[in-house]
Amino acid sequence: MTAVRSVWARLRALVLPPEAALMICYAIGLAATRMMGEGAAGQPLLNLAAPLVAGVLIRRGVGLSSIDALRLGAVHIVLASCLGDDGSVLAVKLVENLTVIACVTTMFLRLRARGFIASEVRVAAAVAMAAAAGAAAAAAVGAMARFGDAAALSELLTHWAAAWTGTTLLLGVVLTRARRDASLADEFDADEPKPALWEGPAAACLVGALVLASVSGSQPEVALAASVAMLWFALRLGLFATWLAALCFSAALLACVSEGWWPAFFNAADPVEAEILRYLALAMLAGPSVLVAAYVHDQKRLQRVFAYRAMHDGLTKLVNRTRFQDVLQAATASAHARNKRFGLFLIDLDHFKSVNDGFGHQRGDALLIEVAARLRNSVRATDVVARIGGDEFAVVAPLSTVDDAMKLAKRLVENVNQRCEIDGVAFHPSITLGGVLSPDSEGDAQRLMLLADEALYAAKAAGRNCWRFSSSTGDAETIPLWRPTIDGQPAFETVFLD
Repeated sequence: MTAVRSVWARLRALVLPPEAALMICYAIGLAATRMMGEGAAGQPLLNLAAPLVAGVLIRRGVGLSSIDALRLGAVHIVLASCLGDDGSVLAVKLVENLTVIACVTTMFLRLRARGFIASEVRVAAAVAMAAAAGAAAAAAVGAMARFGDAAALSELLTHWAAAWTGTTLLLGVVLTRARRDASLADEFDADEPKPALWEGPAAACLVGALVLASVSGSQPEVALAASVAMLWFALRLGLFATWLAALCFSAALLACVSEGWWPAFFNAADPVEAEILRYLALAMLAGPSVLVAAYVHDQKRLQRVFAYRAMHDGLTKLVNRTRFQDVLQAATASAHARNKRFGLFLIDLDHFKSVNDGFGHQRGDALLIEVAARLRNSVRATDVVARIGGDEFAVVAPLSTVDDAMKLAKRLVENVNQRCEIDGVAFHPSITLGGVLSPDSEGDAQRLMLLADEALYAAKAAGRNCWRFSSSTGDAETIPLWRPTIDGQPAFETVFLD
C-alpha cells in the first residue's frame, strides 16, 4: 500500500506540479468566493481563496514565496478581469488575499516550529489564532485602501469576522484531510469500531433539513438544533468530516443571507450589525462540534499510543513478549481448527554480552536495532517478528510446506550474518535459530515453545550461526544442520571485528 501511494504521488507530481496545483486551488477559491456573494459591508461572505492556498502551503511546510505571490497575482488579475471587476477593487482584494496567506502561513509554521501543535485541539487553536491574525491584517489593508475615508468600526469588524470565519473553517478542512499517525501500527486502527456507511449521509441530511427549517420558517433558533446534530459528526464520523460539516453548515446559512432567508438576530436595525451577529452565531454554533471532534480524536490517539506501547518493544519497535504470546495462541488455535500450518522460530543473537561488555550498551542497543530491522525485512508483512528477551527474538509465520520453513530459516540467518558499522566499529552479527512447525509437531503453544527451545539449544551446541528444526517436526526430522557458507566453506560466527 505504501509503494502504491508513493507511485501515485510521483505520477501526480509529474502531471500536476505543485506550482500549477497552487494556482488551480486559488482560482477555485476565487470562483467559490464569488458564488457566495457579498455581505452588507461589501465584504465576501466567505473568503475561500486565501485559506485554501494557505492550507496547501502549510501542508507542504513552506510559506508564501515571492514567485508564488506573482503567480497567484496573475491568476487573480486574469480571473477578476474576466468577471469585470473594477481595477481598484481588484487590487485591494488581491493585496488582502496575499496578506492573509502570508500572515496565516507564517504564524502557523512558527507555532509548529515551537512545538505548540502537539494535539488536534492545539491544531484547532493554532488555526483560529492564525486566521485571526490574517483576518486582522486583511481588515487593516482594506481600511488603508479607503485613502482617508473613515470606516465605521462595525464595518471593520464585519470584514474581520468574514475573513476569520472563512479562513478558520477552510484551513481546518485542508489541514485535517487524509491525516493519519504513521508511527502507530495499522492493527490498532483496525480494532476501532468504524461508523456504518449510512451514518455520514444520514447526519448530513439531518443537518441540512434543520438548516432549511431555520431559514424557511424565519426561526434562527432552529439552527441550534442543527448545531447539536453536528455532534454526530464529532462523535462518530471523525475530525475531517466535522470540519467539512462546519464549513458546509456555515456556507449554507450565509448563502441564505443574500436571499433574505436568514433574518437578523435581536431585531438589529443596522444590516452591518446584523451581519456581525450572524458571524458570532456561526462561531457559537459550529465551534463546539469542532472542539469536541478534536478532543475525541486526541483521546483515541492516546488510546492507540498506549495500546501500541503495551504491545511493542520500546527499543526495536518489534512486537513484545505479551503481544507475541497472543499471536502464538491465535495461530495455534487456527492451526488446530482450520489445519493452517505455521512456523515458530526462536532466535538468539550470538554472544551479545561480549558486545555490551566490550563496546558499551549504546552500541549494543544500536546492534539490536539493526538486527531487528534485518529480521523484519526478511519476512512478509503478514509475519510477526517479536523481541521476547534481551537478545532473544521470535518469528511466527504462516507456511504452506516444510520446504518454505527451511527457506525462511535460511533467509533469516543469512540476512543477519552481514557486516555493519556502528559508531566507527565494524560488527558481523550472527544468530542461532530453532524452529518447529504446527500442527505437524504440536498444537499446544507451550509445547511448541519447548520444542523450538530444544531445537535452538541443539543449534547452539552445533556451533551457533546456524539453524535446526525440532526432531519431531514430521518431514523435517531428516533435515540436517545448516549454516551459511563462504566460498563453499562454513562461515563461522563472528560477532565483531576490530
